[in-house]
Amino acid sequence: MPRSNVARRYAEGAFQLAMEESNLEGWRREMASLDDLLGDDVLQAAFANPAVDMPRRMELAKRLAPELAPGAQNLLRLLIEHRRTNEMAAIRREFDRLADEASGIVHVTLTTAVALSAADRQRYERGLAGRLGRKVTLRHEVEPRLVAGATIQVGDRLVDGSVSTQFQRLRQELAG
Repeated sequence: MPRSNVARRYAEGAFQLAMEESNLEGWRREMASLDDLLGDDVLQAAFANPAVDMPRRMELAKRLAPELAPGAQNLLRLLIEHRRTNEMAAIRREFDRLADEASGIVHVTLTTAVALSAADRQRYERGLAGRLGRKVTLRHEVEPRLVAGATIQVGDRLVDGSVSTQFQRLRQELAG
């Protein structure tokens, strides 16, 4: 999923505050609360309704989330004022990515032609953690078009060890 520049900017701002406060986990919880709050269909409809003015939107948000920390309340206010409440899910994803990176956690997508057992996924996760020198959070996907082998996506880097890619390379070599 492509990353939104708007979401990235808000997430980076929240991340900087979390680091300054040494409260990364607290901010993760706040971001989850905001995402849950702003993901509500009724609230989204109210915020999208031009008949609901800005002061009313702010009051509605405060009443629905009085437990938010001051920094999160400020983020909510900014999102409402700038009509960016629909970006909250992307902001949370980007914040979590930044927080994981700062914590030494790397997200890896492993794609194989067939489903792997839990034990096989754990072996991949341990092996990748050893090679990368970081804690790995592994997401496994199945793509039968790979034929056999696997692809491993770490950030924007892709390692393709699939048989389908090997077949493509062989076809290209044989074609000229």
